[in-house]
Amino acid sequence: VNASQGDNSAEIAKAQAMLNEVNAAFQVADQRASEAAHALNEAVSRENAAREREAEAQAAEHEAKVAEAPFKAAQEELEAALADLKAQEDSYNGKTAELKKQSEEGGVVSRNRAKVQLDAHLAEDPLPLRRAKITTEAAQKKADRARAPFEAATEIAVAARAEAVATADQARATRAASEQAADQARQARQQADRDAAAATAAREQAEAAREQAEQAAAAATAARQQAEQARRESEQAKAASEQALDDAEAKVRETEAYLQELKSKAGSGQGKLWWMERELFEAKKFLPTSRGGIAK
Repeated sequence: VNASQGDNSAEIAKAQAMLNEVNAAFQVADQRASEAAHALNEAVSRENAAREREAEAQAAEHEAKVAEAPFKAAQEELEAALADLKAQEDSYNGKTAELKKQSEEGGVVSRNRAKVQLDAHLAEDPLPLRRAKITTEAAQKKADRARAPFEAATEIAVAARAEAVATADQARATRAASEQAADQARQARQQADRDAAAATAAREQAEAAREQAEQAAAAATAARQQAEQARRESEQAKAASEQALDDAEAKVRETEAYLQELKSKAGSGQGKLWWMERELFEAKKFLPTSRGGIAK
């Protein structure tokens, strides 16, 4: 056959170019599928790690609850001791006020009898009241000792929980993104416009990540502000405590000086002054030795 044939080299070149584009598209799709599979495996690993951290956080939370039990018991014991102390103080002060009132009202005989009873009441050793104060002090120390491990365990549990939640959220987001990328890679072999959907999903994920970052920053700011407020309140409480000690120390010195002045004067009532000095001596046991207190 010697019939002449038309020159189709241009069509052949175009077909070859189209074939080259198909091969290139398949290579891109295969590469994306491989990358998606790798990303998915990495996301699964991160999710497993997140679950482990979540389990650790739950264990830390359980430890915090266990540590809370002795602290709660110590707080209840302290509250009971404070209630008993108040009852003893109210009883003692009530009796004092009643006898004082009786010593100032009524007939001479009843007033004198009330004065004698008042003197005896003030001179006697208020053992229940002192016992209540000692019990309250011991309960306060016990509560303070129990508070430290509870607060430490709570802090660890809160930090672990926050870290576990953040890690789990990140792992879930990463796995979701990886699965989406794998699906997009498979679809890319069939349809090229899946890239637009992938770009949209990536943009939405970026916006979600930005929103999460903003929420985390806001939470961190709030936590810092709460911590600063707690520190300021602690400093105020410490200052109030120091002022109370200063006032108590001044009262003790003033009372000592006045008792010494009374003792230097002639007259009756030396026994009563002795009892007052004894009560003042007992009261000084509640002051620190650095402020003139007496060691118990």
